[in-house]
Amino acid sequence: MEVRPGGCRFVILCVDDEPIALLIRQRVLEKAGYEVIPASSVNQALEILDTRLIDLVLTDFLMPGKTGAELAGEVKRRKPDIPVVMISGVHEIPDGLAADLFLNKLEGPVYLCERIREVLQEI
Repeated sequence: MEVRPGGCRFVILCVDDEPIALLIRQRVLEKAGYEVIPASSVNQALEILDTRLIDLVLTDFLMPGKTGAELAGEVKRRKPDIPVVMISGVHEIPDGLAADLFLNKLEGPVYLCERIREVLQEI
């Protein structure tokens, strides 16, 4: 189980507009020991961010309406200490991205969990 100093599990806000991808990512992260709060849109994610203690935001890059890049920028504006991990099938990192880490979906769940663990160890 992945825990913060003090013994509480790390809380990850997981954002994706595709229900199956969101569910799979949620299950993978929960199996790795994290508490996961799912959100299906940027607006929903921002509402959760304002009401819950979040340790890390994991967001898809391409979503209808507002993108993951816009979410990352808003997270950094509101709560700059929260790391943002962007995940996408796009192979090139967009310019000016506010995310702390950009991952390719093809890397798989083990790589995802390893990288998230590394990011959380730095906070």
